[in-house]
Amino acid sequence: MTNPLRTLIALATALLLSASLAAGTLIGAFDVGPGGSPVPSGPWYNTAGNTWISKMWTPLVSLNETASGLSPQLATSWEANDDYTVWTFTLREGVTWHDGEAFTADDVVFTWHHAFAPESAASPERRPADLVGQEAYSNGDPDTIAGIEALDDYTVRFTTAEPAPRFPNTLTQAYILPEHAADFAPSEFQTTDWWFTDAVGTGPFQHDAFVPDESWTLVPNPGYWNGEPQLDRLINRYFADETAAILALESGDIHFTYASGDVAVGLGEQPRFELYDGPSGVTNYMMFNYRTNPLFDDIRVRQAFLHAIDRETIAEVVLNGTAQVVPCIVPFEAYWPETYETYDYDPERARSLLAEAGWDSSQRVEVKTYYGSQFHADAMAAMQQFLAEAGLNVDFIVDSEGYNSYFYDGRNWEISYRGLGIDINAFPYSFYERGGYPGSEGDTGTLMGKALPELEAIFAEARPEGDPEQYRSLMQDVCAWQNENALEAYMWTAVRFGVADAELEGFYWYPAPAGGPYEDHPERWSAPN
Repeated sequence: MTNPLRTLIALATALLLSASLAAGTLIGAFDVGPGGSPVPSGPWYNTAGNTWISKMWTPLVSLNETASGLSPQLATSWEANDDYTVWTFTLREGVTWHDGEAFTADDVVFTWHHAFAPESAASPERRPADLVGQEAYSNGDPDTIAGIEALDDYTVRFTTAEPAPRFPNTLTQAYILPEHAADFAPSEFQTTDWWFTDAVGTGPFQHDAFVPDESWTLVPNPGYWNGEPQLDRLINRYFADETAAILALESGDIHFTYASGDVAVGLGEQPRFELYDGPSGVTNYMMFNYRTNPLFDDIRVRQAFLHAIDRETIAEVVLNGTAQVVPCIVPFEAYWPETYETYDYDPERARSLLAEAGWDSSQRVEVKTYYGSQFHADAMAAMQQFLAEAGLNVDFIVDSEGYNSYFYDGRNWEISYRGLGIDINAFPYSFYERGGYPGSEGDTGTLMGKALPELEAIFAEARPEGDPEQYRSLMQDVCAWQNENALEAYMWTAVRFGVADAELEGFYWYPAPAGGPYEDHPERWSAPN
């Protein structure tokens, strides 16, 4: 006979245990700031926002906690042959998709065929190194990519089109998709609502609800291979700008947000907040669209932009000493040449160069950007003033939502003020190579609309180079060439900050370029109930 008292005690105990296991709801502004994606997106076409995307989907490897190396994710180990053309990955066993189906090597093979199909709209910011047969497959012949094979359920072999000593580093944003559930066509990568309604991944959290312009709510994945998350909900709130997110943090409506340097330091002095910071690994610069103005092809004009802006003063005063001026696209001093042109602030020199080039100082030039943070608003205001004093009249146009729809096509912009996250072991060659962006306007297939054969020749040496010191020397040559030719107007690299509620436990954030993804162990996070 059942004892009613014992039943009540057991029920109460179960409820208490359940309550103790649930570790609250954590609400963050994960896509506020330069590493976030103000317009929610899915994998394989996002240009940032990986801190959030990686909560649902998982690559074979990610960056580690400090973005200084790699961490195993869906792959547990990898090895290459002697000439770095064949890479064999051992996959993690026992991983399941959010719907309970088993993850296998077939999903990896499917992902590559889906992302690189002839009609695919995928456009990864960090593109994996090309495989044997991949280009032909993307052009419609043959029906498969020869360079990727599932050797068994938990082994995948990649054969690259050329030696790729740093191949694993190119895979950190190559999120694996479920063959059985990703039922959208390759042409629908950027238009399907699957990401926001029927999403299935292998990450620590799974989709629950998405409200456009408001929030994206996730719940724990009970079968997560690294342990069931402690939180009962994880919510990403979307805000119009950083200021709105900071106000929400201060009022207790959210637990975390990115913050500009001066704001972050001020909040970090309060005991109720925890400050996170680190080098961004991102170079902020102005890219010239050589299609729109023939004078951009004149080195004197590009040099004038650099001499016109007092970059050191902006970095030290306007940006409160949280930024360092850079000579090229690479933000790491170890990869800069021993000597380089500093393009010191010299407005008279800038005006002289412009006059020699025949620049019409009455013309106005638009500088498009996606940056809406206070950090960049302050920087752009100072840049605009310095440029005007040298006879360069520019208007900075912030277009966070529309920017990606035209920048990569080379349309609707003259100059772009932007950031490029650099993993030196996965250098963004495609940004500068002919055919790197085949859909861009013009016949070069380059983002800037200009062929750079001398730079491509250095790339051709660097790509297959397996010796770390020789590779570093070649990257210094890349930097030296960009600097000498003032290819773009390189500004600075900055420290970035995040601020969190001090009552969070196990929480971790790092300002990895484009949000990573990096090892942040969200399964350990907990928030006050």
